[in-house]
Amino acid sequence: MKYLKIIATLTLLSCIGYFYLYIPTTIKVSSFKVSASHELTAHRLLNDPKLLTNSVAPYFDIKKNKIVFEDIEFQIYPALSNMIQIDIATKNINTKSFITANAITKETTAINWFLEFKTSWNPLKRYADYQEAIKIKKATSKLLNLLNDYVENPTHIYGFDIKELTLKDTVLISTKFINKQLPTTDQIYKAANELNAYLRKFQKTPLNNPMVTVLENPTNDYTIMVGISINGEIPETNDFKIKRMPVNGKMFVTDVVGGSQNIQSGYAALKAYLLDSKRPSPAVPFELLVTDRIRVRDTAQWQTRIYYPVM
Repeated sequence: MKYLKIIATLTLLSCIGYFYLYIPTTIKVSSFKVSASHELTAHRLLNDPKLLTNSVAPYFDIKKNKIVFEDIEFQIYPALSNMIQIDIATKNINTKSFITANAITKETTAINWFLEFKTSWNPLKRYADYQEAIKIKKATSKLLNLLNDYVENPTHIYGFDIKELTLKDTVLISTKFINKQLPTTDQIYKAANELNAYLRKFQKTPLNNPMVTVLENPTNDYTIMVGISINGEIPETNDFKIKRMPVNGKMFVTDVVGGSQNIQSGYAALKAYLLDSKRPSPAVPFELLVTDRIRVRDTAQWQTRIYYPVM
């Protein structure tokens, strides 16, 4: 009997010792995700409460103004640079946590959600806190996956689906003219028709619809360049110039539906995406007139593809 008491005492002491050795006084929890997004794109998510709550919309309680997930409440605070504070409340734990976003490469970002809190010297409470920490770890990992899925979709952050493509061997025939105001649809298609008439002299047909670039000049007028892609080259003139797009050149591209205001919003989204990518642009952007605007006068039905050259 005496030996049984000794064994029981030693077993109890071993269990208690295990709690103190295996479960530290300060419990740390971290969830980590490598995101296929630019660092500044991730910062846009963290800095915008609306985007942040949209990313976890199924679990955001509007009445409480908190994320409620698996019986854990997450209170979001305003961002500080590349970091936000989120207070976490479980049945037994109230603690602060933080999410940071830091670049790994130009194209990838490390998003880290971390926290730490002091536990009790009471072995039972210590073990209970450890179990709560495991629960928090699982919850933050799942929520971090939602954040990442959201930020990796450019439409969520910039309002447009932006993709990168590689150019093939493309030859353009182009012309340009100066205008006091922004060009009208008729002016653009007049220039395109002149290009098409020139192509017919050499039995060439356009490979695509007209492309347009509008540049504002220091003289308070505009230079409008209209181009059409062709197969092969033809002679240049003073009015019609051949341009060869760089083979394997890179472009950020987005599609826009609607008139001038929507198109300008598309340009703004591409410019923001370009700045966030930290990649230089070697040339001016341009737009492909997917819809024949002469036949379709309703601007709400216009489809335009915007190209932004990038290195």
